[in-house]
Amino acid sequence: MEKQLNEVAIGELATITKLDVTNPMLEKRLLALGCKAGCEVCIKQKGLFGGPCTFETKGQYISIRNCDACTIKVEMQ
Repeated sequence: MEKQLNEVAIGELATITKLDVTNPMLEKRLLALGCKAGCEVCIKQKGLFGGPCTFETKGQYISIRNCDACTIKVEMQ
């Protein structure tokens, strides 16, 4: 079942299926950190009232805006 990254609950594991990020700088940053299709992520923290989303991938914690997390498609494990 495919979801957006911001819909995943804290502590759940998911696999990235597609990066639809429109900001080229963010896309470059995510790819440089190894965050790409097929990568496993775990949600660690979510900000209140649509705040930033923090997830772990390959031992790194990455925080992105909620609106950017909406553009990342994941599949639940």
